[in-house]
Amino acid sequence: MNKTLFTIFAFLIFAGCNFTQKINDGSTAFERKQYKVAVDLFEKEYKKSKSRVEKGKIAFFMGESYKNMNKSKQAIEWYLTAYENSYGVDALKEYAFALKRNEQYKEAMEAFKNLGIEIGSPYEYRREITACKQALNWKEEGNNAEFTVSLANFNTSDADYSPTLYQDDQLVFTSDRNNSLGDEKYNWTGNNFSDLFIVNKNSNEIESFKEPINTPNNEGTVSFNEDYTEMYFTRCFNNDKKADNYCAIMMSRYENDSWNAPVKIKFFEEENVNYGDPSISKDGNTLYFSANHPEGWGGHDIYTAKKTSEGWGTPKLMSRTINTIGNERFPFIDEDTLYFSSDFHTGMGGLDIFKTYKLSESAWSPAYNLKGPINSGNDDFGYV
Repeated sequence: MNKTLFTIFAFLIFAGCNFTQKINDGSTAFERKQYKVAVDLFEKEYKKSKSRVEKGKIAFFMGESYKNMNKSKQAIEWYLTAYENSYGVDALKEYAFALKRNEQYKEAMEAFKNLGIEIGSPYEYRREITACKQALNWKEEGNNAEFTVSLANFNTSDADYSPTLYQDDQLVFTSDRNNSLGDEKYNWTGNNFSDLFIVNKNSNEIESFKEPINTPNNEGTVSFNEDYTEMYFTRCFNNDKKADNYCAIMMSRYENDSWNAPVKIKFFEEENVNYGDPSISKDGNTLYFSANHPEGWGGHDIYTAKKTSEGWGTPKLMSRTINTIGNERFPFIDEDTLYFSSDFHTGMGGLDIFKTYKLSESAWSPAYNLKGPINSGNDDFGYV
């Protein structure tokens, strides 16, 4: 797959943040979402294990760890190992989805077929089999498209994603490259914590935002108002190095030739709810964002909030034509058209980019998949 900042194979970094903690077993590391630590420990435990049942369990959580790190090839190997060691239908199910994310659509169809037979419901995964057939067609269409998707030359081997247009022919994007602020490693990925960077599209010169925008925490997924006097971005906080972490939307104003200290946008006084992926409308009065609120449809959903004289009003959950029982994230509003990513609407695997347009104040058109070469089997998001 051709990677680009616009449709990049990368991690969903803003589900939680963990600093380094002393952990001695894979299960504890997995529970704390320290997946890079988990795979190293699980691999040692797998080699020492003598029980087939124990090997199957360890292999399954190896697959889960690699899935969360967006390493589909390794996940496929370990899910299959788990299934062969009698872990059961959960391993076969994840194996099928991992094949789909890796664009092995024919193998995925066979795995979904076998999964249906094994659970005694041959048509249970008919939707996924149909989606794999559709993905094969979309992939072929993408190969014959009138445009191409290519790797931007300012990328690194680290994660570079979610760009947004900036003044003076620049882009702002998120990256966990080596010159990110802070010395700690993010044990979800094994890389640095992410920061916001600016690139000049003509010279490819790159500089990072300084404090107070970037911090040793994860920052990313930024949106600017029309005259670039306000910026909205995601920051993930760490609570005294414990596992209870959360993400919030921050806002900063450009005053006296610099960005001032960002403040947290407070919609509710709730714990354990992650807010992120902001996109501000052209007039600056409507904020689109994602949240894993318990009153949503499931996973992350997309919400809107209106600006009032007292701040931001109560968020409203967007309609079922957009939100699903899966994850909908990374909205980008362009006039009356909304682009977003989903892992449940019929797609090519992982997150795919969709678009919808406004029909009325509360109604939106059915989500349309942008297909290949924009979308792929892996996670595609952060479209602008």
